[in-house]
Amino acid sequence: MYSHVFLSGHGLLTDIENVVVGPFIAFISFVCSIGNVPLAAALYKGGISFGGTVAFVFADLIALPLVVIYGKFYGRKLAVRLFFSFWAVMSAAGLAVDLLFRAVGISVPIRPVEIVPTRFEWNYTTFLNIVFLVVFAAVFWLYRDADRFGGGQGYAKDVVCGMQVEIEHAPAKADHHQTRYYFCSDRCQTRFLADPQQFTHPGGTVTGHDTTEHRMPDAPNEDSATAVDPVCGMTLDIQTAAAQHSYAGREYYFCATGCANQFERDPLTHLSAAHDPEAD
Repeated sequence: MYSHVFLSGHGLLTDIENVVVGPFIAFISFVCSIGNVPLAAALYKGGISFGGTVAFVFADLIALPLVVIYGKFYGRKLAVRLFFSFWAVMSAAGLAVDLLFRAVGISVPIRPVEIVPTRFEWNYTTFLNIVFLVVFAAVFWLYRDADRFGGGQGYAKDVVCGMQVEIEHAPAKADHHQTRYYFCSDRCQTRFLADPQQFTHPGGTVTGHDTTEHRMPDAPNEDSATAVDPVCGMTLDIQTAAAQHSYAGREYYFCATGCANQFERDPLTHLSAAHDPEAD
């Protein structure tokens, strides 16, 4: 298929066309980082020039998912400018590498006959995969139990983009319903202030105990229809609370089942963090 996309046999015109089209293939292939190496090998095997292959490898920074992320962080106009700037630089770099190899007499790699084996083999790659699957499992376990091990102290989660932010050096912050939120940039803060409810509504997927400063989890009484989630500190209507849990003769309400599950695993940790006088 790619033989119909890339020119061949036209000298310098082929080199220029290949280095320009290579990054475009990277853009639409949804593959970035080390994942684009097998596809680069497939393109090189199919006849793309050496410079075009180099440009394709460089272009992992403009794969479509990354361009979408650029748009969310920097805005659509700047993302478009970054995209075309990267494209021009990557194409120029690929062409320069190809011409430089020719100028100094370095032979380009031989085009491969087989890109990857189509059979299972017990080799170093297999064993490394097994090792790193175990490492991944251990890291994921630590992530799930970060609160129990005291992780995340001094950090908050930007409720707009999900990035972890160091509270002491947070670029921006905002207060909403007596709760303080921290942000990775002024842009996230602006989006939050434009519609706080979008990012703080009960049951939302972006709330969590790291997003706010903890406050005392007031238990509801006959004169109050609201309560404070002891995990994330959110004030919520007890009638619409996503979860409820009894502890030490008191009822606690939660904005999401995730907060309720964290509380059930270790109530004292969250009550102490919230400075609940009855938990001391």
